[in-house]
Amino acid sequence: MVVRSGENVTLQCINVLKTPGHVGWFKQVNSSEPMCITSMWSSLPTVYHQNGFQGKSMKMFMTKITIFLTITEVDVADSGLYFCGMFDNYFIFTNATVLKVQGHKDYDKDPTGHYEKGDEDGTMKLFLLVVILGVLTAVLLIIILILVLKVRRDSNRLNTGMEPI
Repeated sequence: MVVRSGENVTLQCINVLKTPGHVGWFKQVNSSEPMCITSMWSSLPTVYHQNGFQGKSMKMFMTKITIFLTITEVDVADSGLYFCGMFDNYFIFTNATVLKVQGHKDYDKDPTGHYEKGDEDGTMKLFLLVVILGVLTAVLLIIILILVLKVRRDSNRLNTGMEPI
């Protein structure tokens, strides 16, 4: 799922618990260890925020069949792999979602509300540099070829104008 910085996003997973148990949302960045960010008992409304994650930006709630995580005003730091887990007698993990947060939603939006794709990874600048260097190399090779041919022509004139004694 790709979103812009500052937007709100709601992730969801299926509640497969048959009896009341512990449910939680986990976040994993790259190959790091997954961290529990929010958790709650399925039969109680109290949500616990774990590992420094703040309740003001992350809200967890559930129905009988679905567990939700809403992240308000996402930031690039919110990017990662999110999945929920449930514990009754053993852990069950379901519904992994990759969240990628890009740029700021107000910076590159035109008045019609359409997003413009920018050169976020610099490939267009690199392509332009390669083209310029390629053209410059071709021009220098042509100049060198012209000079070599001119020197040969002049040396041939000198050689044909002189007769051996």
